[in-house]
Amino acid sequence: YVLRDSLSDKQDSDIASEREELETFKRLLGPSDDPRMMGRIGTYEILGLLGHGGMGVVFKAFDPSLNRYVAIKMLAPMLIPSAVFKQRFLREAQSAAAVVHVNVVGIHAISEWQGNPYLVMTFVRGQSLQTRLQHRGHLSLREVLRIGLQVSAGLEAAHAQGLIHRDIKPANVMITDNGDVKVMDFGIARALSDAGATLTSTWNIVGTAQYLSPEQASGSETDERSDLYSVGCLFYELVSGKPPFSGETPVAIAYQHVSAPLIPVTDIEP
Repeated sequence: YVLRDSLSDKQDSDIASEREELETFKRLLGPSDDPRMMGRIGTYEILGLLGHGGMGVVFKAFDPSLNRYVAIKMLAPMLIPSAVFKQRFLREAQSAAAVVHVNVVGIHAISEWQGNPYLVMTFVRGQSLQTRLQHRGHLSLREVLRIGLQVSAGLEAAHAQGLIHRDIKPANVMITDNGDVKVMDFGIARALSDAGATLTSTWNIVGTAQYLSPEQASGSETDERSDLYSVGCLFYELVSGKPPFSGETPVAIAYQHVSAPLIPVTDIEP
């Protein structure tokens, strides 16, 4: 499903690796009576894989009871055995579900399938901000302001509920086909951090180095201001085409957030 449009541009080894990953994710599903489907989660028919990362797997699904498409996010296979994390995942998801705002991807349901918790979310037709940056390099000031206002509005609604995102980055911002902005994955990074994830062993799970606040990078307590710092990093990249800091390892990038001088964005894009 997810491979059908991309295999022609990949090497045989890459194709084999992606097929192996896909088979791993398919084992999270139950069988479907519809041969066109990838599988089933509860009453939801799974059409294909939308994406995956160190923390979770996201499927496109069809909800027959409401006759609509949804997105379903499940824990990554390696995290399923952790009972502590599953409890925290569900608790944070319940908090995130309380955030109802036009600029936040809505959570419709929280449940479990074969011992694996999952979220049922709004299926957003569009592209991530990361994909847009990859195609265009950087955005116009007008577009940066339009996107920035909507990201900030979504965060404001979350902060009003006492929820901190902790992983603001281009991949977690969706642009719909009609131009609306949706922030995804509220509270998930906190659940992982509380479950004992460490800076060095699971960095790609608890945060993304290019957008970490100094508090996150140094392991200190975080609050809403950490999200604002990450938004600043996001704006910097939207305008300049690259994040404010880079390095050979995530830890090296994190240390720069704490102590390195920042190149003014006007030096890159006057």
